Amino acid sequence: MQRWTAGLALLMTLGLVAGVALAQPPVETWRYYRPGNTGIQGDYCDTIWIGADGDPWICGYDPSFEEGGVAKFIQAENRWLNISNIDYPVIGHPNLTGTTRVSDLALDAQGRLWMPTWRGLLRMSLATGPSSLVNFASAHPALADGGCRDIEISPDGKLWLALLGFGGAMGGILRHTPDTSDWHFWTGGNPPQGGNNWPILVWMVNAVEVQPKPGGGYLVWGDADNGASVVVFDSATQQWTYHEFAYSAGSMYGMPGRESLDAAGNLWMIRFVNFNGGNAVYSLDYRRTDGTWVTPAQPPVPGGVLDIWAFHAFGDRQALLADGNSRIWRFNGTAWLDLGIWRPGSFTNDLGIDAAGNVWASGSGGAAKRNAQTGLWQRYRITNTSQYDSWNNDLTLDPATGRVWACANAGPGFGGATYFDGTRWIGFNNHTYGLGVAWPFPTDNSQAVGFRPSSGSVAVNPTYSGIHQWNGASWTNLNGMSESQGLVEDSQGRLWSLGNYFELRYHNGTNWVSVPNNGAWGNNIQKDPDRPGTVWASTYAEVIRTDGSYRFSRTYDQFPEMNTQSDIFGWVAAGPNGTAWLGATPGLFKLDANAGSYEFFTELGGCSCVGASPLAVTPDGRLWFGMFDPGGWNGTPHGLLWFDGVDAGYYPAPLNGEPQWGGLPHAQIYAAQVRPLPSGYELWLSCASRGIAVLSVEYADPTAVEPSAALPGLRLEPSAPNPFRAATTLRFSLPAAERVELSVFDVQGRSVRQLLDGQLPAGPSSVSWDGKDDGGRPVVSGVYFCRLRAAGGVATQRLVRLD
Repeated sequence: MQRWTAGLALLMTLGLVAGVALAQPPVETWRYYRPGNTGIQGDYCDTIWIGADGDPWICGYDPSFEEGGVAKFIQAENRWLNISNIDYPVIGHPNLTGTTRVSDLALDAQGRLWMPTWRGLLRMSLATGPSSLVNFASAHPALADGGCRDIEISPDGKLWLALLGFGGAMGGILRHTPDTSDWHFWTGGNPPQGGNNWPILVWMVNAVEVQPKPGGGYLVWGDADNGASVVVFDSATQQWTYHEFAYSAGSMYGMPGRESLDAAGNLWMIRFVNFNGGNAVYSLDYRRTDGTWVTPAQPPVPGGVLDIWAFHAFGDRQALLADGNSRIWRFNGTAWLDLGIWRPGSFTNDLGIDAAGNVWASGSGGAAKRNAQTGLWQRYRITNTSQYDSWNNDLTLDPATGRVWACANAGPGFGGATYFDGTRWIGFNNHTYGLGVAWPFPTDNSQAVGFRPSSGSVAVNPTYSGIHQWNGASWTNLNGMSESQGLVEDSQGRLWSLGNYFELRYHNGTNWVSVPNNGAWGNNIQKDPDRPGTVWASTYAEVIRTDGSYRFSRTYDQFPEMNTQSDIFGWVAAGPNGTAWLGATPGLFKLDANAGSYEFFTELGGCSCVGASPLAVTPDGRLWFGMFDPGGWNGTPHGLLWFDGVDAGYYPAPLNGEPQWGGLPHAQIYAAQVRPLPSGYELWLSCASRGIAVLSVEYADPTAVEPSAALPGLRLEPSAPNPFRAATTLRFSLPAAERVELSVFDVQGRSVRQLLDGQLPAGPSSVSWDGKDDGGRPVVSGVYFCRLRAAGGVATQRLVRLD
């Protein structure tokens, strides 16, 4: 983050501000919620691996942004453990196509999970978790563009990787010995590389298996993708043998999939049988460890065994396969059983089975689990597990619980809204497969959402489809306008909506009541933090503070700073004591509705605010605003800024929306919400093409007293409730009878209320704070600090007041 003070405008112009740091800022961190790091992490899932606990690890990614990695579904808790390049840069940069596409997983004897991708090889300790991630992409040239599709571990601990090649690079087989950090690569060409009798004609390998030999040692089988052939490496001779396919009985065509070796060591293979009426006939056979071939009952696949899309051998002569229609078949050692279709269409990529017999499938369209008891398939995809949009039109939150709702769309016909309960994302759409909320509206997105603290409900404007309310169990039609630019509830529990033209209204519990305005296009609407039942609304040509009867209004032609031929108003951000910040083409206006006055700014704290969009005024008194100047045409900042009355700070965004780690991901901000916390607050932002970004601000105690300063026996207990709305009770204990001072301060260190100043006996005491200042006025929502001062020491505590 860059930081300025009012006297640094020249330094900013000279490009020297990044090195200036004055007052110590609060601790500020970022996190993100996008399709590629929530839930299943993408509707493209290349592989699935079942852990010892029976939970699946599913490798999903979002190809539009090259974001994703691997996610573990913790079924007992119905939550996902996400390991994505959005949060863990070591996985790879989104500019590298294929960097997030984990193609297989293998667990070694040391408890390390190996995960090859199209552009590297990842390793993670299961015990330690994602903080232990290592990427070996730079360890060998073949890995960076290897297009790896499979990995197996031989009994001696060596890793064997099947490489298809990527971006014109050659594939083959890569061997890694972790104990010695040795890498050895074999590929074809004239001459072939790697030695050990590797054949000239194999330079793409799509699958690899390691089959044990009865007397010790092993065979490594590789399935060539650039031709119908198989290569075999013998650990005893250290030589490769090339088996080129021929139309002769028993000739090997290739393995049926990546997992073609069962637990008993049987290797499954597609082999040629004969010709029938001029058509080649193949069979699905398996090879025992002693080298003998067995032809079991053949799968009833409509397109024949060459139409196997995914294969998973397990147990002793047991297997799963997916045909071209995504019908799953299970071989029990004697016969093939039809397990049904996990989802319509082709492109099943992988299969798995847990100890209880539950079958998993993954591919295009997410993943699914077949319950062994019911025989029913349950789908999992971004629409019912993830924050499934990268362009959320609006968001709203419950500051008391942290619950979040957002508009969302995953593609044509897929969307509505999404909800976050603090642990998991739940979809509001018609593709939740029983795991979300039905979307009974003729649209696949929504334009506005607004949480209603009075009832715990959320109001939603499905695109062009009126205003509706969800109470957690059912929908209620509130009718009203077809489009809304913003929904907000006032302190009296009335829902307000700002539409496009002449559409400023509130719902009185029965009907919508229109409030006069000049009819210009609506920008945004916010609740007034102080005045009962009051909101601020901004349109292109008017800003209004109103409760439906009371009205403060200013139009664009009332400000000499505005050019009425070209300038317009932007967003408004409501502040305390009747103030608000109004964005406009030439700069920022700070309005004082109580005094009927205003101030105009073209810079704040040495930072240009021409064309700024005010987003929010936070509990620490800072104004947060956005600036959009991607081409640098105006010489202004491009990103998120704050101003605290003296200093300004800046989080630059990538000029063209390029991916980055940390900071503001995009300068176009569609919505902003503030959640107060005991330690600070969170700023939730909907960013164009980058989903939801959350800035967490944690600031120091302005009383400058550490809790440890209290002596033994002096205790300030946790207040309850906290956060609170009406009142909170402060409990404390004194080691002896003494004079006590108990006061409340705001985050600027200013005294708000003195609750106690007098002699008290030893032992426990309590006092209630009603959320008012010394003048009897309700304080604005935000973070406060109470300080207990006595002869025994000093103790402090954070408090959060909600509207």
